[in-house]
Amino acid sequence: RKKSKKFRKGQPQSNNYQKARKRYARKHLRISRKRRGFGSKEALCVIKSNDFIAQVNLNVQGMVKNSRLAKSINDVAWSTFRQWLEDFGFKYGKATVAVAPHNTSQNCANCGQKVPKSLSTRTHLCPHCGYVEDRDINAAINILKRGLSTVGHTETNTRRREIPSGLVGYVLPD
Repeated sequence: RKKSKKFRKGQPQSNNYQKARKRYARKHLRISRKRRGFGSKEALCVIKSNDFIAQVNLNVQGMVKNSRLAKSINDVAWSTFRQWLEDFGFKYGKATVAVAPHNTSQNCANCGQKVPKSLSTRTHLCPHCGYVEDRDINAAINILKRGLSTVGHTETNTRRREIPSGLVGYVLPD
């Protein structure tokens, strides 16, 4: 607001406007550096503490089209975090796999049957085998199982084209 009050349309801008513009830019730079630093530190911590990382391959560009969620999704930088995971996984020789998000919270982690439920239902209760678990834990188990079954396959899009992160450490046939 202070910057925009100093703006004069069609005229050369005053020194006070230039100073306000620089203050505004410094604040944005500081916030962006904090975000980038936090994301990279967390990704490095995850990579160093695990030998295998299975993550959901979210369609972030499609999710950002929702006007109510776009700001929140962009703030947490899911795509950037995933890129950090891929880069650090490649650097440290850890396997990272992105799995498709379809039915990860709907399928039963115990028997594999699909149990449809609304988003408001937070507990997974399987009528087929009687398995009861929190919905998020059920989804995490499904993601891990799907990730372990795809190790060695190139389901993820890596930015480096030398070798997929899921194949690091494996001897590839010629």
